[in-house]
Amino acid sequence: MLASLLVTPLQAHESPVTLQLKWRHQFQFAGYYMAEHLGFYRERGIEVRFREGGPETDVVTAVVSGEADFGVAASDLLLAAQYAPVVALAPIFQHSPYVLLTLDGTADLATLAGEPVMLDRGAAEIRALLLKIGIPSEALTIRGYQDGVAALLAGDVAAIAAYSTTEPYWLRRAGAAPRMFSARDHGIDLYGDMLFTSKALLRDHPDLVRDFVAASLAGWKAALRDPEQAIALILADYNTQGLDAAFYRFEAAETRRLIQPGVIEIGHVNPGRWRHIAEVYAGLGMLPETVSLDGFVYDPGPVDIAPRVVLALIAALLGLLSWRVHSLNQRLRREIVQRESDHRRLAESEALHRLLTENSGDVIWMLDIDRWRFDYVSPSVQRLRGFSPEEVMAGTIDASLTTESAARLRQQLLEGAMRVAAGDQEGLFALTEIEQPRKGGGTVQTEVVTSLLIDGSGRPSKVLGITRDITARKALEAKLRIRAAAIEAAADAIIITDAEGYLLYANPAFTRQTGYRLESGRRLHSRVLKSGRHDSHFYAEMWQTILAGRVWRGELINRRRDGELYEEEMTISPVANERGEIERFIAIKRDISVQRAMERALRTANQRLRENLDEISELQQELAEQAVRDPLTGLYNRRHLDDALARELARMRREASTLVVLMVDIDHFKRINDGWGHPVGDGVLRSLAATLRDHFREFDLICRYGGEEFLVVLPGTDLEQGLARAESVRRYFAAQRIALGEQREQITISIGLAVFPLHATEQAALIAQADAALYRAKRAGRDRVMVADPEVEPEGLAG
Repeated sequence: MLASLLVTPLQAHESPVTLQLKWRHQFQFAGYYMAEHLGFYRERGIEVRFREGGPETDVVTAVVSGEADFGVAASDLLLAAQYAPVVALAPIFQHSPYVLLTLDGTADLATLAGEPVMLDRGAAEIRALLLKIGIPSEALTIRGYQDGVAALLAGDVAAIAAYSTTEPYWLRRAGAAPRMFSARDHGIDLYGDMLFTSKALLRDHPDLVRDFVAASLAGWKAALRDPEQAIALILADYNTQGLDAAFYRFEAAETRRLIQPGVIEIGHVNPGRWRHIAEVYAGLGMLPETVSLDGFVYDPGPVDIAPRVVLALIAALLGLLSWRVHSLNQRLRREIVQRESDHRRLAESEALHRLLTENSGDVIWMLDIDRWRFDYVSPSVQRLRGFSPEEVMAGTIDASLTTESAARLRQQLLEGAMRVAAGDQEGLFALTEIEQPRKGGGTVQTEVVTSLLIDGSGRPSKVLGITRDITARKALEAKLRIRAAAIEAAADAIIITDAEGYLLYANPAFTRQTGYRLESGRRLHSRVLKSGRHDSHFYAEMWQTILAGRVWRGELINRRRDGELYEEEMTISPVANERGEIERFIAIKRDISVQRAMERALRTANQRLRENLDEISELQQELAEQAVRDPLTGLYNRRHLDDALARELARMRREASTLVVLMVDIDHFKRINDGWGHPVGDGVLRSLAATLRDHFREFDLICRYGGEEFLVVLPGTDLEQGLARAESVRRYFAAQRIALGEQREQITISIGLAVFPLHATEQAALIAQADAALYRAKRAGRDRVMVADPEVEPEGLAG
């Protein structure tokens, strides 16, 4: 009855209403499709039309100009609000999906300075991220957004602005391993997709705005509750991009992670979060320091309730309060004395709690699970991360963690809650390592101890956490991991004995080394290791040294439990009490036999290393040869030609000799490739290469100059000799029948000839003269040799 009194009749609105999307149709806008499909808009008298967007779509302009009534934008809507009359209605994504993607495993964004980066119109937070780490826009080569995934895979750009819900799918499907950089990891935690409208529409049609927001949020709840239904709807009615269900399932899962429907009510607006976003933009110089949010964040206003309902509620409440006051007065009189006592103890406890938390080196915090926000953060967070407690509490816990760490902590708390629900009280407590962003950039490695706090219904409602900086420890662990194998293999045995020599402690290495282990109820004396190889004088001297309080070092032969003898180095240090009386001995025992085995193994390894180095040297020589050879023909490549020809020209100058350069080209080679295919063309190139090797001297320089062009250098050869050799090669090759598919055809070559120093004295000019002569041979009908003529201006070659 009460609910029916609070519902106001819906009125039909002017139609249709246009929603401008920021991108093309996909699961990113599934809530709006579901609201239309399930009739949520129609129930409120609204007819909706959806307009697709793209990389160049200006959603704000479309809404403000009246082309659209509502739009979907990112948190940079706040930047646009400085010049456009817009109102943020409801954030759909609690965290922005914007990331910067690279492919090369880039660990430091600073390396992007000067590199080409592809950013779209809505990438303000990516620009903010780069600016925060010290890369202003002018330090980048920014390209307009067009097919970013293909550009990144092709190496045309070093990074692209992208959505974590879409582009990573295509990169992984292509076999790439993208690296995602999120602004959230650097303290820039912004809303994602934001439903907004113009101030004019809100002013003139407030009921329409209210109904459109309510229907849209209902559609989003339905889409996240049944994503498969939403995906089927998109495939049937909105699949303008021709994508498959696998892509939409990936996008749906990532979208749910960013919306967090199980943690925060969809569309929930936190004015403090907007203030934090404004401060982030201001700190990066993208907004003035004092920005008013008045009129920017949508306030739907109070719900109207009929006066008779209010009176009925007041009457009911007064009757209830009257009864409760009567009964509570009785209890309050009995409890007042107890409360005063409890209050004093509570004040003392709170003072002690404040003293402990505010002076602790660790960060102590309390998290509300339902809101996924902090209730309390101790001041030590500023020493740890650079953020004040107020800044940390202004955002969700996700803003205090890297993306991976946030997911791991959330999963750990979920598993703990499930264990508690199953009756396992150990699930209340957990220890994990997480990574947290520092203010100003970078991250800090921390260890977090969490305790789930149970409310009256038995459900976990709060998390008490203690965070400790383990950066130094992690650095040490990293070093220890590198040396772990060697240390384990050569670990010393450590024992502690009493003054009489009975063992009080032995580490695992002692058991591995000797075969003896400490057993409960059985005393073990160090003399069990005696081998009989040392006389009484040896042991008397050792005991005399340590009983005098001095350290003894020496070598001895001992016996393992299985009777095997082994040689060891041992250091014994006496430990005295405050009265100077020796109470303990600490002995460090090193098995030298293992060390000797390691030395032998090391010598073997060194020998193998020398052999490997010899093999590497041979491979390097082979690779050096391959680096100057054309892989198709086996001839020298152009890189080798540049160096070798320069040396030959220098030698010809010293010897006052001549040198001939022949530029050889296969006639109509393009027709061969186009008509018979590249494999046949490759066979023709190999045939010509074989002919050139057979017709020239061993010291002549033959190389594949490029494509179907070959260049031959004949040192110590004059014009007449060079012309004769060129004609011989041309005639021989023309007389051959080259295999073209299943038939054999005649193929001819044209040759251009230039002589040093007759036609040119410099390398580049000499090659240019030969190339020009080749061109004239082509123009003259092909299948001929032409000699360079410096008086003729060089022209471009024909095929």
